[in-house]
Amino acid sequence: MPTAMDAISGVREENRNFVGTIAFRSESLKLPDGSKMALGIDDGRWVLIHETPLDKNIICYEYNSHDMKLLVDKRHGTGEELSRMNKLVSYFLENVDSEDLVTIFPPKAVK
Repeated sequence: MPTAMDAISGVREENRNFVGTIAFRSESLKLPDGSKMALGIDDGRWVLIHETPLDKNIICYEYNSHDMKLLVDKRHGTGEELSRMNKLVSYFLENVDSEDLVTIFPPKAVK
């Protein structure tokens, strides 16, 4: 079964062509460690929502590749937190089956 990493292998933070949100298709689906995640990408801005498995704490990571700044729950993030975000994104994409996800694209602008 293909993973999400296989499906978006060409998407990197420098890629400005992919815009959308990748999330589980059902609230009942979880990663192997019991956590849940959703990933939004828009013109070099990556937003990762991570729900931890034990305490159900929700953390919001927002990385902007244009100015190379990270916000974690709306406060300035550290280099350690950026490393954590990168590990979480990789874990998410490597451990979900593409059939368990939905991709939500923004509506097209009407001209």
